[in-house]
Amino acid sequence: MKLFLWKLSQDLNDDYETYDSAVVVAVGQISASMVHPARFSDTKEAMYLFDRESDCWRHTFDGAPGDNNSWCRPNDVKVVCLGEAASFLKDGDVVCASYNAG
Repeated sequence: MKLFLWKLSQDLNDDYETYDSAVVVAVGQISASMVHPARFSDTKEAMYLFDRESDCWRHTFDGAPGDNNSWCRPNDVKVVCLGEAASFLKDGDVVCASYNAG
């Protein structure tokens, strides 16, 4: 399966403690839009997954509703393909992210 680098950006949440953009690894545009830029610092695993049924981001560790202010919903993400990803990268990786600390 071929993986690509995708630039994600959003301008709905533009206050402190928000992400404005990220570069992620995914198979396609839709799967790229489902990647939240936040990662655990020790494992680099995703902190949040999007729950389509309840239309919100949920914590990966307990499924509780989570961060819905620092990033936008997947259908509000602007997604641009940058090119093919290197072979050592895996689906869902966040290569870099821009965070506006407060």
